[in-house]
Amino acid sequence: MNVLLVTLGSHGDIHPFIAIARALKVRGHRPTLATNPYFQSQIEQAGVEFAPLTERAELKQIIADNNVMDPVKGPMVVMRKLVLPFVPQFVERIRELIREHKPDVVVYHPIVIGAAWACELEGGVPTASVSPSPLMWANAADQLVLLSFRSHTPRPREVRFDMFLGSIFMRFLMDPGLNRIRRELGLRPRRGNFHQDCVGADLNLGIWSPLFRAPLPNDPRNSVVTGFCWHDRDQTQQVADGELDEFFDAGPPPIVFALGSTGVHAAGRFFEHAVVASRRLKRRALLVIGRDQPPPKAIAGDQSIKAVAYAPFSAVFPRASVVVHHGGAGTTAQALAAGRPTLITPMAHDQFDNAARMKRLGTSETLRFGKVNAINLEQIIHGLLSNPSFEQVAAKIGPSVGAEDGAARAAEAIARCVHERT
Repeated sequence: MNVLLVTLGSHGDIHPFIAIARALKVRGHRPTLATNPYFQSQIEQAGVEFAPLTERAELKQIIADNNVMDPVKGPMVVMRKLVLPFVPQFVERIRELIREHKPDVVVYHPIVIGAAWACELEGGVPTASVSPSPLMWANAADQLVLLSFRSHTPRPREVRFDMFLGSIFMRFLMDPGLNRIRRELGLRPRRGNFHQDCVGADLNLGIWSPLFRAPLPNDPRNSVVTGFCWHDRDQTQQVADGELDEFFDAGPPPIVFALGSTGVHAAGRFFEHAVVASRRLKRRALLVIGRDQPPPKAIAGDQSIKAVAYAPFSAVFPRASVVVHHGGAGTTAQALAAGRPTLITPMAHDQFDNAARMKRLGTSETLRFGKVNAINLEQIIHGLLSNPSFEQVAAKIGPSVGAEDGAARAAEAIARCVHERT
């Protein structure tokens, strides 16, 4: 079976697709992963065939130039500036890839709007959507947190109201431009284009743990909650394992501060505050600051605090006392599997919802990114360290989440979908 996988975004959007591609390959299938050439080396190092979907674009530059992590404007910026203008190119390029690779199925991230359209235009190639976030399924039966000011336990009427406003916003933002493109391609206009691409494929995969968000009534048809898909190795920028081992072995478990591959480029003074808070707590700290990001000047000569550009979260989170992170989907998955207490500082997008789910599980506290300072970090981390229930609950959940093989389940569901279509 030939499989074309199509995705864009940050490491959190690429890593699950690498994991699924590897699982498909193990089962004798022939996957090709198409995305930003920025990730080509990492994909090929994982043993997966790469194809360029777009021209190479530097992740750091995209985030810095477009205010992607703004809590209010971020989603609008992503859709209006980074997705909508390129939809015709996505469609044309994916049609070229379909003709070249002759896939039996196209597996796509909904952010690549037009992937399903290309399949329709090329004779009805079967499709599988891959949603990293429960928000993409927009189910009113779910306890969704769409707005930064909502409680982590919103009432059903608040969820329904927020979903109503969100659907109107997305239709206003996206539908006029997308339907113009659809008409030019000879396709019928639709209402709620983005949502339809999220949930309207032949197979709809939710790549999160059932413990994080269980299957619910009114989930998409032909949907599977697979469990998390694990991959986080990037030899192009990560520090050597031996260097990390030396730091961890030199003292008590440190606090690990990480903002994923996107948040680090909009970190502001986050890591400076982290250094001060760690010293006040008299705790060691590991700062994962991102490629080409300067370490805080305050750590010079301090052997208790280490800054690295990149580290596999699967290797460092289990060895932390507390993990402080932004709540991105991939980072949240790794933190949950690590079985350690977390403090989530959500910045934008699905991060407020992820933070709320972790808090409801009893493993985490939340501090909005705009309120991050050394005093607030110190107080909340101290509370996490002082209250054994956070560690107990996290340690209980972690092993079962870590044992999930979402990539394998996704690969099996994809193969089954294609078999049923033939």
